[in-house]
Amino acid sequence: MPKSSASVEAKNPGMVLFLSYILLTLVSGVVIYFAHMWFPDHVVLGTMSLTVLWATALSAGKLGLITTFTSPFVTEWENKQGKDLTPMQLMAVYFVVNFVALWVTSRFAEVFGLGISSWVTVLILAAVLDFFQGVAMMSLEKVLKS
Repeated sequence: MPKSSASVEAKNPGMVLFLSYILLTLVSGVVIYFAHMWFPDHVVLGTMSLTVLWATALSAGKLGLITTFTSPFVTEWENKQGKDLTPMQLMAVYFVVNFVALWVTSRFAEVFGLGISSWVTVLILAAVLDFFQGVAMMSLEKVLKS
């Protein structure tokens, strides 16, 4: 059978979602961990029964899931509008998604082990996550297109 030159996205869109989840989870985990290391009074990881590593994994996994599950809805919204969102509009949408996901995750600190001191910290952390997740997803898109 001859090899087709179709992209991974065209052949297997489920794989793109899986790769997006893994990448977003890793990026979220690194950002949350460094936020905890540099600002331990504002971002707290771990509980009496959860280590820092497990709290990072659980929190980043939840953020990765929420962000990944949002992308098909954003695509559907673009299709209904009949035009693609600009990169700045996408960044704004995912900033809101990150803010809500961080806020909800930190409200369940006993379960996920992520405690955040105030909404201002959530706002700043969401902006940092938005930037690094955007860079990671653009890199993934370039790799998948080639």
